[in-house]
Amino acid sequence: MRELTVTEEHPPELLRIIDRFAPGWPPILDVSVGWHRLLVELDQTLATIAPGYVVHQVKQKFGSLSFHAAPSEDPYDYNEEFQEVIRAAEWRSIETCEECGAPAQQYVIRMWVSTLCKQHRDNVIQLDPDQR
Repeated sequence: MRELTVTEEHPPELLRIIDRFAPGWPPILDVSVGWHRLLVELDQTLATIAPGYVVHQVKQKFGSLSFHAAPSEDPYDYNEEFQEVIRAAEWRSIETCEECGAPAQQYVIRMWVSTLCKQHRDNVIQLDPDQR
């Protein structure tokens, strides 16, 4: 297991995902706290399909979750059910606020696509009056 401590950035429920990063890949979960529950649920489901699955990258891209993983370290190992579960979580992310996990929609703010609930969208707009 990687030597990581529990912090706000790495709460305990995410350590299992961090521990799954394949060798050579940085153990970075580049998503906000609003998607943490989505990641935990995804990990639990993937672990039942492929107990030894490995993670390559987890990030927000164009306002949605981008979760790159494989059922095993074998590059030729492909599992359709495994991929479907990932795609479903990525689709759920475009309706889940990145900041709090509430129902949300996508907005383009300062040329960046974000998935936010109304409250977090309004907070961003208050900080940047040019977005009104």
